[in-house]
Amino acid sequence: MRNERLILMLAILLTACEKEIDLDYRTVAPYYVAEMEVKPGLAKARLTTTRAVKDSRVEDTYVEGATVTVTLTPGGKAYQLGYKGKGIYEAKVAGIEGQEYLADIEIDGRHYTSTSTMLSKPVINSFTLTWKDVVGERILFGDLRLQDCPTEYNYYFMHLYRNNIGYRWAVMRDTSNPGDELQQLFSCSTETEIRKGDTNGLRDGDRLRLEVRSIDKRAFDYLYSLQTMDNNGSNPIENFTGGMLGYFSAYQSQTYNTVFHIDSIH
Repeated sequence: MRNERLILMLAILLTACEKEIDLDYRTVAPYYVAEMEVKPGLAKARLTTTRAVKDSRVEDTYVEGATVTVTLTPGGKAYQLGYKGKGIYEAKVAGIEGQEYLADIEIDGRHYTSTSTMLSKPVINSFTLTWKDVVGERILFGDLRLQDCPTEYNYYFMHLYRNNIGYRWAVMRDTSNPGDELQQLFSCSTETEIRKGDTNGLRDGDRLRLEVRSIDKRAFDYLYSLQTMDNNGSNPIENFTGGMLGYFSAYQSQTYNTVFHIDSIH
């Protein structure tokens, strides 16, 4: 009888705690978002807008009709990017090492601007996959080694792709050890995840492509703030003037390709 009363009391308490929560999302005007770059041979911009939380559309909200230009500064040639569809704007631009570029995006008479300088091409010394023991668990790491350029401050954006889909990324800077070899470790997955075939784990035969970009300090500051925003509860710093989200980066890059085979990792 005592147990029956206890069960009844628990049932009443649990029922009393049930409450429908109606989240009141504020409706705000959408923001423009730019992903813009200049690399040797090409200037490219992808323009979209943010969406409301309750917006059920799957496709991105592309921005058409913008005027997008890249200008060599100071007082250099201006290139207008042509619209290619789905929010993409492109133009052929030589891409000059040491050159600063001014990005200007005009939408409905309002201008959003940013600048970026193209630094020297990064040098990948090696990229290997290796096991490391961490608290009793074997974890697969991608071990990247870069050769630092001794004549300039170096900032890098590194993106590891798995079967052409973004998998891991990081940014790194070196302002005090000119000419040294730099190391970046990518934590890929545990051996247990791989053996079980978990989604997060690499699978035998996966194609891996590593892209390393040499970026300038403005692009680094934005990407670093994006990388750490979950830890400090803040938003990324502004890279464009006028309230546009996203960033502009002039860069050179180097890539490395490999195929993952678990039995070949030591």
